[in-house]
Amino acid sequence: MSSWDYGNAFKEFPCEHGVVVFDNGSKAKVCDITKELPGFMCDADLLFIDPPWTQGNITAFYTKADKGSAPVFMDFHAALFERIAEIAPRACYVEMGKERLADTILSMRKLFPQVTFFNSTYYHKAQNMCYIVYGGKKRPAMKLDGMDEEDAIKFLCKNEDYACIGDLCMGRGLVGVNAYMAKKRFVGSELNHKRLSVLLQRITKIGGTYRILEG
Repeated sequence: MSSWDYGNAFKEFPCEHGVVVFDNGSKAKVCDITKELPGFMCDADLLFIDPPWTQGNITAFYTKADKGSAPVFMDFHAALFERIAEIAPRACYVEMGKERLADTILSMRKLFPQVTFFNSTYYHKAQNMCYIVYGGKKRPAMKLDGMDEEDAIKFLCKNEDYACIGDLCMGRGLVGVNAYMAKKRFVGSELNHKRLSVLLQRITKIGGTYRILEG
């Protein structure tokens, strides 16, 4: 079994085609956000996104998803913020590494009047520094400095004021699982169906159900 198969969840929980609809009305779909935005993503009034941070990340993600040539970083970055603008959430959190922190702050400032960032980590290791950039209509009510990104997602999903949280780079579904556990609705898109299958597996394990609709 290849590490690119993410535990083979895709064999039991296939989701390559169609829209996944969960029992609480949450939705997710496999797609390339540089080419399309699922209409249901505009249900989100709050976003938390952990996009690729470098060209190497983008290339690896497209290779693992068997999607052919990857876009150059700044083209992907531009497309990401075009999608955020289309969704027009009340507030948005974007996780980012040091290499593109300044670019992300500048892009946020084009969309939101209030922008700041928090120091964070990933994989609960102090040496794994990253940042969570906030953009919104108001100053952030939540203080995230020093939180690992996994803890920050859990905290936001439980405590932020939102009706539906969205994630344009859903991966294995950390935002979706935590929103579901907080009894909130989520929407998401993900390039790699094998990664998105892990979300289905996780929600099923905690008692959730889903169906897949065409389209």
